[in-house]
Amino acid sequence: MTETTPRRPTLTDRIGSGTTHMVVGTIVAAVGAYLFQLIAGRALGPTEFAPITVVWTIQFLVVTTVFVPMEQLTIRRLNTLDAAAAPWRLFLWVVAAATASSVAFTAVTLDRLFEGEALYLVIVAVLIPAYGGFALGRGLLAGSRRFREYGWSTFSESMLRLVIAVVLLALGARALGLGWSLVAGALVIWLWRPFRGERAAARGRSAERGAAAALARYVTANGASQTILAAGPLVVGALGAPAKEVSVFFETTLLFRAPLTVAYNLISRVLPPFTRMVEQGSIATLRRWALRLGAGGAALAAAGYGAGLAAGPGAVELLLGAEFRPSAELAALAASGMAIATVALFAQQMLIAMGATGRLAAAWLTGLGMAAAVVWLGGDDASLRVGRAFLAGEAVAFSGIVLAASTRRA
Repeated sequence: MTETTPRRPTLTDRIGSGTTHMVVGTIVAAVGAYLFQLIAGRALGPTEFAPITVVWTIQFLVVTTVFVPMEQLTIRRLNTLDAAAAPWRLFLWVVAAATASSVAFTAVTLDRLFEGEALYLVIVAVLIPAYGGFALGRGLLAGSRRFREYGWSTFSESMLRLVIAVVLLALGARALGLGWSLVAGALVIWLWRPFRGERAAARGRSAERGAAAALARYVTANGASQTILAAGPLVVGALGAPAKEVSVFFETTLLFRAPLTVAYNLISRVLPPFTRMVEQGSIATLRRWALRLGAGGAALAAAGYGAGLAAGPGAVELLLGAEFRPSAELAALAASGMAIATVALFAQQMLIAMGATGRLAAAWLTGLGMAAAVVWLGGDDASLRVGRAFLAGEAVAFSGIVLAASTRRA
């Protein structure tokens, strides 16, 4: 009888378990977030709903820039062969700093953005650490390969927030009351007891050494990434464009950002198998995946540009109204850039798995520099200048990520 060598599991094999729960949970969560905005916005009106949009924006920026790196580094830590204890002191300091910064911003802009209502300070002071715990909890779930629970927590966070908001509005609550529904959604993570066992692990060897540097590099990368992604409307306005042009740019880019928004809740599914491949020395396989993602990103960018050019303006008009119809080129730039940004989000998980957060930061800072150069050297049309800068910045950063991942040695 001939013995056969066991086949080493491929990345596709590794991704299978629990993926359906994560995908469905993510899609439902995105729909829930949209319904929250739609129902609450119509019930309160644009003026009264404005403080909630500011609170939502603060939470989004803190989560994507600071808390997602904590979640991802937690997943990587738990999937290494010699898993270190959690750097809890570091995480607590980071959450505290994010909370203090958010509360300070709310205090400074209280009269201008929050109608002078001091209770928004309390909401923000509770909301930010709640989402810090939510991110760390999801990191522990995904790092422990509890992907079904991860999907359920993502689903429940959005649905609980939506249900509470609907009930509060039905009872006559206004914007302040609605603010507490944002907090309630994040607390749902505790139902799955993600922190069980971590207290005992904390008695082991410390992981503080090196964790702060890795987190700082990752936060730097995300900060540069989010600047390329979200600062466009501010730059358009700074270039002297009228308010209507700023609104059209904002709504166009926001509409095409939907795939990227969904992707934020799916990247935790690909990081564990990438990390295990690094731990097992399968760097050559990761290089092949980097090249595949590079080719796929280029193809999707080209397809997105063509689709945006042909159907983008009509799609925006259909969903938002004729007054928000963008030019064909702006729609094409937004669609193409968002396609690259979405693939880049998955591609950079390879660098995180390799512990190469320094290379990741370098790629995004280079992309940010390219975007700034395009704005500086651009033409007269503010929206097109910033749209071209967005696409150029994403393309350069993505190229840097693919290059770094495909040339990284074991």
